[in-house]
Amino acid sequence: MQGSGSRSTAARPARPGTDLSAYTRPMPAASLGPTRFRTEADMLEPLEKYAVGLTRGATVFFEVPSTAGVPDVVALALDLDAIADRGSTTPLLEPVQMRIMLGMTRPRNPLSRVWSVDGLSEIAGVGATHLRRSVLPQLVDGNHLVRDNEGWRIAYRYRSLARRTITIEAKLRDWRGAVSQASRHAGVADAAWVALDEVSSRTARRHESWFLTYGVGLLSVSPDGEVMKLIPPGERRSRKPGRELLVERAVALYREGRRSGDVPIVFGERLLATTGADPRLLGAAAS
Repeated sequence: MQGSGSRSTAARPARPGTDLSAYTRPMPAASLGPTRFRTEADMLEPLEKYAVGLTRGATVFFEVPSTAGVPDVVALALDLDAIADRGSTTPLLEPVQMRIMLGMTRPRNPLSRVWSVDGLSEIAGVGATHLRRSVLPQLVDGNHLVRDNEGWRIAYRYRSLARRTITIEAKLRDWRGAVSQASRHAGVADAAWVALDEVSSRTARRHESWFLTYGVGLLSVSPDGEVMKLIPPGERRSRKPGRELLVERAVALYREGRRSGDVPIVFGERLLATTGADPRLLGAAAS
């Protein structure tokens, strides 16, 4: 029994007719903002579909290493006639091979010209001994060069295997880093793009001068698959060794029926940072 001066701590029953909904209604959830991609790799599928329309007759590749890094997406308008004309030649996969082929094929150099190892060393930028022991025998065996007494002749006049090359660098948020990477890719492509998460692209678009300075285009990618062109890239076309090497490496995959270069394996697992379909797995290899 409580003393006369004490108060009861028992909960009092609600009065009849009291509305309890205010006490039991759940609090509204905090807004999570717009839906975003969880990983950069999740952007590849919509970018693959979009890249096909960036240039007529494009074939899309992934994980193709270049002298300027590894672009996330490479779209090529392949020259199928040029690929067929190359016949049984082996792929040109090394920078020194590309420099030799382009140097020997310059318009002022007739196909009949016989080159000394010293002359080839000058255009290749490597020592004569290395050329004689390694590079030149590979090019002869690959049907690119013909041995002619003490010199070498080119077996055919080199022409590019792609009419147009496009690269895309995908990023979720780091638009400055993406511009930096894409600006390097611009040295090996006819057009270089940055693709950003839809939300991040709004910030990047306010810094258009960065894209114009480096000649890089900007794409916005939304989780529903929509890709929008926000800033066009600068256009360039040259037969620089870096461009042709990227094309040659992609064509090597094409001839093998593959769409992606090697996907790294660490501790027995492929490093595929994606939560959905990964187009790199179509014909990809594990290294």
